[in-house]
Amino acid sequence: MTETELLIRQKFSERNSLFYPPPDLSISEWADAERRISPEASAEPGVWRTSRAEYQREIMNAISTPSVQRVIVMTAAQVGKTELLLNTIGYYIDQEPCPILFLNPTIEMAEAFSKERLAPMIRDTPALQNKIKDARTRDSGNTLRHKKFTGGHITLAGANSPASLASRPIRVLLCDEVDRYPISAGSEGDPLSLAMKRTQNFWNRRIVWVSTPTILGASRIEKAFDLSSCEEWEIPCPVCGEYNKFDWDLIVYKDVTEPVMKCKKCGALNNKVKWQAGQNKGIWRAGKPENKKFRGFHLNAFASPWSSWEELCEQYEEAILDSPEEVKVWTNTVLGLPYENKVGTIEVTSLDTQIGRASCR
Repeated sequence: MTETELLIRQKFSERNSLFYPPPDLSISEWADAERRISPEASAEPGVWRTSRAEYQREIMNAISTPSVQRVIVMTAAQVGKTELLLNTIGYYIDQEPCPILFLNPTIEMAEAFSKERLAPMIRDTPALQNKIKDARTRDSGNTLRHKKFTGGHITLAGANSPASLASRPIRVLLCDEVDRYPISAGSEGDPLSLAMKRTQNFWNRRIVWVSTPTILGASRIEKAFDLSSCEEWEIPCPVCGEYNKFDWDLIVYKDVTEPVMKCKKCGALNNKVKWQAGQNKGIWRAGKPENKKFRGFHLNAFASPWSSWEELCEQYEEAILDSPEEVKVWTNTVLGLPYENKVGTIEVTSLDTQIGRASCR
C-alpha cells in the first residue's frame, strides 16, 4: 500500500469514527491503557499507572460518569491534581472529541501549561500524537492557546482576560486553581460564572473545579466543596482494619524524623509505609452521600505516595516558629484546608488555634 493510500485510509477512519459511539471506557481506564508521562513533567516518566496513587481513580471516573454534573477537588499541593486534568483532556480528545475549555488564573499560566504540560503529553502519548497537528504545520489550526482536533478543540484561557472567556460554546470546562482567580475578569464579572455560561448549550456538559484552598469563608473551592458530597479518602488500619482518613490530628511524633499515624479505633501506631500498603483497599467516604450529582473530593498531602511525612512535619514545626502566614501556607498546601484568619491574633499558641478546619456541615 502506498503512502498516499495509507493517508486516505487514515482520513477516512478519522471521519467515520465520529459516527460511532466511543468505547465504554472510564477516564482511569483510558489513562492506564494510553497515557504516557513525559520526562520533563515528572520524576516518574513512562506508562501511567492509576494504582500508583489509588485515590485518583474515583476522581477521574466521576468526571466521566454521565449522572455526575460537577466535580470539585479541594486538595493539597503535589498530590497529582494536574495529572488528573491532563488525563481528562487526553480522554476527551481521544474518546469523546468535543469543545474543551481549560481555565487558568492568568493567560501567562495558560501558556505555560500549554508548553510545559499539554504539549509534552500530546507528543509522548501515542493515542494523541496524530490527533493534534504540529503548530508549525501550515493550516494546522494549532496555536499556543487554541488547538483543534477532529470533532472538537481545546482553548486554554486566563481568568483575568474577558476576551478569552467570550464566544465558543464548550462541553467540558476544567478550572484549575480557582482560588487564585480574580474576583472579576476585567469589568465583565466573575470569571467562573462567565465560563460556566458557555456550557449551557450542552446537556452532557462536564464541569470540574480544582484548587488548593485559601482563607476560610472566602475560598471559592471551600464553598463549592461544602455544597458537594464532601468525600474523604480513607484506608484500612494495618492492625484492625478500621478505615481512617489521613487526619492531621492522628499524626503523632516525638521527633519529626519518625512520624506515625494513630488508628482512631484501636490506637495502633504505624508509619507511612504500612498505611500506604493498604491504599489499594482505599475508599472515598461521603459526608453528604445524597449529593450524588455534585461530587466533591478532599485530599491532603499525607495521603500522597510522593510526600515525605518527615518533611511535612518538619515544615509544620518551622511554620509555627516563623509566622501565622507560614502556618496559613502550610494549612493550605499540606492539609488542603482553608486557613481560619483570626484578625488581631499575634501569637499562635496551639494547634487548634493555628489550623482552620474545613468541615462538611
